[in-house]
Amino acid sequence: MYKQTLYSVEKYTGSRKKFKYGYDQEVDAVIISKDGTLGEIYTVQGLRIGLPKSPKSVYGSELSKPDQVFQRTQRPESLKKLKSIHDFHALADDQKKLYYDYINKEFDRRDDGYWFMCNGEPNYVTGSHYMYLNWTKIDIGAPDYRQANRIFFYFWEACKADKRSYGMCYLKNRRSGFSFMASSETVHQATYTKDSRFGVLSKTGADAKKMFTDKIVPISINYPFFFKP
Repeated sequence: MYKQTLYSVEKYTGSRKKFKYGYDQEVDAVIISKDGTLGEIYTVQGLRIGLPKSPKSVYGSELSKPDQVFQRTQRPESLKKLKSIHDFHALADDQKKLYYDYINKEFDRRDDGYWFMCNGEPNYVTGSHYMYLNWTKIDIGAPDYRQANRIFFYFWEACKADKRSYGMCYLKNRRSGFSFMASSETVHQATYTKDSRFGVLSKTGADAKKMFTDKIVPISINYPFFFKP
């Protein structure tokens, strides 16, 4: 019987409680956890990647296994009418207070990632992956949740966290969704990073322009007002 060997998983069994984002020499792993915890360690292409520890309460744990899938967080209908932060500031103070918890939670998920139950197993997605799944508009509407993408985003986050890294070489097949994932990451980082510029590189200038107009711009426009600069 075929058994995949693209990655392996082990549980951290040490006694240490706190870890910093980035490469940790003691455990020889790149910590992508933002809350200081370390749970499982994924080894992908020889790189050890430390995930945060699973919380006691995981979204969807009360559901049956077939119903434990990634569910997009729906934007409140009343917020869909707001196009900019200026529209939000124009609301009465008591109306704005109704949305503070929702908006803060979305920023927390963008920063720290997101946990949910998937077929009986707690799954962690990085903040970048959450922005792709929950807030990125692609050609078919909303992206599907794929386990392969989950592992890919772990590796991508590790490349960003590890100061030893110069980047990532990724060999892909066509129609894997990478162009949309890359566009999603560009918009996510560009709307999150102060005083910076992000570019698009392709085999020709026309191809780069097409990716910008067909993917990056629609993704950016579809962001809720509280994520837009």
